[in-house]
This record gives sequence, C-alpha cells and structure tokens, in this order.
Amino acid sequence: MAARDLDPALVHARMERMYRPQRAIYDLTRKFYLLGRDPLVDSIPARPGQRVLEIGCGTGRNLVRLGRRCPGVLLCGVEPARSMLELAARRLARRGFADRARLAYATVETLEPLPELGAEAFDHVLASYCLSIIEEPLPALERAVGMLAPGGTLHVVDFGPMDRLPRWAARAMRAWLARFGVRHRPEVRAELARRAAAGEGRLEVHTIAGGYAETLRFTRAARAPA
Repeated sequence: MAARDLDPALVHARMERMYRPQRAIYDLTRKFYLLGRDPLVDSIPARPGQRVLEIGCGTGRNLVRLGRRCPGVLLCGVEPARSMLELAARRLARRGFADRARLAYATVETLEPLPELGAEAFDHVLASYCLSIIEEPLPALERAVGMLAPGGTLHVVDFGPMDRLPRWAARAMRAWLARFGVRHRPEVRAELARRAAAGEGRLEVHTIAGGYAETLRFTRAARAPA
C-alpha cells in the first residue's frame, strides 16, 4: 500500500472533485440503486443515550432518517468532502437535530473522535456504500471496528459480488462502477469473518438481489477474547 493511498489531503481533494458538482442531486440519483440502504438504516436499534457514527455521512440523509426514528441518540458523522459536510450540517439543523448532531471533516482513518465528535466509542457505526469507494478499505475498517464500544455493532451495506446475477448484467454493472473508482471489496467481509473466527465478535451476512449488494453486521464482543 502506497503512502499516497492514505494521504488525507489527496483523499479530501478526490472526494471534493467527485461530489461537489453533484451534491444538489446526489440523494435523488442514488435513491434507486443503493439497494438495502434504507432497510439497514431503519433496522439499527439505537436507544436514547446511545451514540451513532456514520462513516462517509454525505448529505446527512441517513443521519436525519436515524434521528427521526431514534430520539435521544447522538448523531455523529465523518465526511472527507467539505461541500457534502456543509450540506449535511444545514440539513440536520433544518430538521431540528443540530443540538444532538456532531460532524467532522476528516477521513475515518484520521478522525480523532473525542475532540472532534465528543465521544471515544460508539454503540453503532454505519458504513453505507462507502467502503467500496475507498482505495484501501482495510485501514478504514480497522478504525471503524476499533471505535465500537464493547457490544457495539458495525453495520455495513455495499456492493456485493453480483455472483448470482446474469453474467451480462454483472459485467455491465462492474464496468459502470469502475468508471467512478468503485468496486466490490471482498476483503471487507473476509476481515470481519476473520475477526469473528478469532472470537472478537459475531458476524451476520445477508445478500441482496442476487449478490448485487450485501449487508454485514459485526457485533463486537462485550469482552476481549482470552
């Protein structure tokens, strides 16, 4: 892994170039092909007093959805594209969540959660269609798992292997995603499975639409393995 792959300045610049031109229409254009996103968000069992962190919170629409369903939950987000983060801040304030929302302009790898978000650990961490766009997802995954409170859960939804789709459909979809630097990251599921096998937690896997997408839930063990 080259050092430049994790250079925060390069990541910020890349994300800003990608998302600034489309920030106003981002949610509308993603609504129909980010399968499984809303069901996953709606299934997060966050209780009053708990803390939720979204990696790559974008426009803040997932945090707003969580805020409406989960009163009394601290809504945190980290986002490397400044224009998207500004949009998220305005949206959360407009919906009345400014008093329980904390946002950080950072990559998840460089995030300092206590000074930037007011919390060191989180009961739920959400990664919705963001690990597939990160050039090296394992450092981000390690950081996400490391910020889970004991018994906390990492909720991931992202593009899957597409192994049960018609070949032509899978090939066309992979080619289209590649234009944006996005692809299925099998190493994410493999790493979570390794951690589960080592006794670090429990992993649940569900496939969506013939493998078009998949959800991964990794619940950290309440105690460290002996």
